[in-house]
Amino acid sequence: MAALTTNNIANAGTAPSFGNSSASDTAEIGNGLNTFVVYRNTGGSASVVTITVLGNTSYGQPNPQPAVTVPATTGEKWIPMRKEYDPGDGSGRATLSATNSGATLQVAVVRMG
Repeated sequence: MAALTTNNIANAGTAPSFGNSSASDTAEIGNGLNTFVVYRNTGGSASVVTITVLGNTSYGQPNPQPAVTVPATTGEKWIPMRKEYDPGDGSGRATLSATNSGATLQVAVVRMG
């Protein structure tokens, strides 16, 4: 599991640093409004990124685990990091798992503001 580093967007503009994804990464949630995880897929197969959300809904059912498909070859997805993804362990980080991880699925965390 890799702890991804957050890139802060500057007024002068920022080129976020992308790195290889792993099968399980963690990303900062921030304030739940201004932080995003960006995935770029150059591989020949689509990848699915799943966010682990702990706990239950107010109805006692397990929270849903959002899954986002990143298309093959030139796919890019920006995934907002919601406050609801906070595991409540004080880390302020969400766990992300990806299929087809590695060099063809690049990831960056960006924060605006």
